[in-house]
Amino acid sequence: MGIKEFKTSKDQILVVDDQPENLKIIASILSPEYALSIANNGMNALKILEKSIPDLILLDIMMPEMDGFEVCKKIRENKRTKDIPIIFLTAKTALEDIIKGFDSGAVDYITKPFNPAEMSVRVKNHLNLYHAKQEIEQINKEKDKFFSIIAHDLRSPFISIVGFSKLLLEKANRNDLKGISKYAEIILHSSELALDLQMNLMDWAQAQTGRMEFTPEHFEIDNLINEVAVLYQDIARNKSILIKEELLHNVAVYADKAMISTVLRNLVSNALKYTMPGGSVTITTSAVKQAITVSVTDTGVGIPEETIGKLFRIDENQSTPGTQDEMGTGLGLILCKEFVERHGGEISVESKEGFGSTFRFTIPVKILN
Repeated sequence: MGIKEFKTSKDQILVVDDQPENLKIIASILSPEYALSIANNGMNALKILEKSIPDLILLDIMMPEMDGFEVCKKIRENKRTKDIPIIFLTAKTALEDIIKGFDSGAVDYITKPFNPAEMSVRVKNHLNLYHAKQEIEQINKEKDKFFSIIAHDLRSPFISIVGFSKLLLEKANRNDLKGISKYAEIILHSSELALDLQMNLMDWAQAQTGRMEFTPEHFEIDNLINEVAVLYQDIARNKSILIKEELLHNVAVYADKAMISTVLRNLVSNALKYTMPGGSVTITTSAVKQAITVSVTDTGVGIPEETIGKLFRIDENQSTPGTQDEMGTGLGLILCKEFVERHGGEISVESKEGFGSTFRFTIPVKILN
């Protein structure tokens, strides 16, 4: 048939050579560690690439109908395959052939007859480089998204602060007190949002650079939940939202108190933001085996199904205005995921548009005597 594919979690290598003996030798060297797809000519190789993307390609140069240089060129012209590292397999060692190979897009070459140790080392090195490049590209994407969040989310509160401060000053200069209270309230809320964003940014930066210390201790989770609930009572009261607690007592968790406080603050803040006036937010704790589950349930607007999978990803970050146009920082849920997973726990969400949402996370538990 000329095409042979394997599906596995191992690194995928596409081997293209028209000589069965060469394919057998390569398979004996690489198959114990890698998953190999085999093509005996250039056309079959391109057919494989239409269906799956390998991590590396070993490509023979001297083949009938379509030589390796032409195959390499077609691979580089395809947006889906252009970044796959290609190592030429060749008996040609003349300088002009080597240069032609690099010009066509190869990253390296292996000479025939094959030296098993050389092939193993070259393949391993280029796979490591390829994966490192992919990781760097992902980091850069997240960095770009991170900076866009900063630029967008910091801009909104400061525009409000500056704009309404000017109005406030103008009215004060004219001794016109009408609307001053409302302007001051807007400035206060905008300042609180900017401060919230700054705290999230600092936490995120410390977490990403490894400078945030993880200092777990035993403490009673219900006391921390009470503190967070009190912190948001004014906001809840202004929206006529009832914060309810259904908590286990005398239950201590072993966790970093500052991190868990950040998780709770973000979840309660979001619940209030997306709940209509007259609704409720309920914080619940339950124990299962050696973990405690904390749930924050609201009677809010709910989350579209297509959005749920993007909530905890910085590359798909979602920031939606609240029921009274409250702005979000865009980083809160991402921080929640980071901090919960730092404890070995999990965070999840259940939601239905128009019927509210429930966010849950788990942490280790210890029952106090």
